[in-house]
Amino acid sequence: METTAAAQGGANMILFLFLLAMVVLMLWSGRGQKKREQERQAKVDALQKGDQVILSGGIVGTVAGFKDNMLEVKIAENVKLTVLKTAVVGFVNEMQPVNQQGDAK
Repeated sequence: METTAAAQGGANMILFLFLLAMVVLMLWSGRGQKKREQERQAKVDALQKGDQVILSGGIVGTVAGFKDNMLEVKIAENVKLTVLKTAVVGFVNEMQPVNQQGDAK
């Protein structure tokens, strides 16, 4: 009888430790995501005319103007889109070309 009680207590402890580890991982991963979102938002708020951005659809364009929480993005000659600031997912100046072995001079 004592053996099954001890085994059940051990199983409960393992379950508790597993749940504790899951909570810690969820909190840790959420913190990193929140930090990245705050950094992206700060960059969006600091945009100026002429900055190149990448929109959520993969469209690359140049900021041509601002309207409240929207951007006017020039994607070609005489072609402008008005998009929400939340559509900006990247910045062209952050894109670094990948160096291939044969390219070094």
